[in-house]
Amino acid sequence: MVRDVSPEELEEIIKEKRLVFVDCWAAWCGPCRALTPRLEELEREHSHNPDIAFVKLNVDEYREFAIEHQITAIPCVLVYFDGKPARVKMYSRLTGGYQETDRIIGLRDTEVYEEVIEQFLGD
Repeated sequence: MVRDVSPEELEEIIKEKRLVFVDCWAAWCGPCRALTPRLEELEREHSHNPDIAFVKLNVDEYREFAIEHQITAIPCVLVYFDGKPARVKMYSRLTGGYQETDRIIGLRDTEVYEEVIEQFLGD
């Protein structure tokens, strides 16, 4: 089960794991609730890999974190690699090309997360 963490706990996890997905969510957000089972499925599928972590952080409880990380839409999954914000190559339907970002915004299919894992770990 993807566990809820505080910003302080998150800092430790980012130091310990190579690839970290941080689901920034709120209880009132329907798409956030729909994303949880997808992340739990990914967590189960990659449980053999000690380099990957999936966690959640409630932006209503930790508003300072949300402001500091410029989270303006949820669900927003921040991606960290080797202790710092990742540079994920994501396809943009708006531009029709790829762009680099440190986050995955909106309710996305598990394949999007699998592509990110492949980009960084080849897992």
